[in-house]
Amino acid sequence: MLRRWFARTQAKEQTSTAVERCAECPLAVCATGCRAAVLRMSCDGSEARRLRTLGLFEGACVTVVEAQGGMLLDVCGSRLALGPDLARSITVLPLGS
Repeated sequence: MLRRWFARTQAKEQTSTAVERCAECPLAVCATGCRAAVLRMSCDGSEARRLRTLGLFEGACVTVVEAQGGMLLDVCGSRLALGPDLARSITVLPLGS
């Protein structure tokens, strides 16, 4: 269901604007101001559970507030800081700025 939604969203955005971005990538490569939807979390089970309780889960939309060193994210109106290793283990679909 989530993949169908992403496919529909991509098709609409491709017809409206020609924005250059990757299909899916690690969260760590997203720039400041980028909005993205979480696709997968490849971190260990305890880290993934902790992140899910903080609002970062598959399908959640996040905004990168700062991307220097680690990542500072806006998740559901709250700020969440991630280290670079943890940010690399999360795969996202960039949605634009």
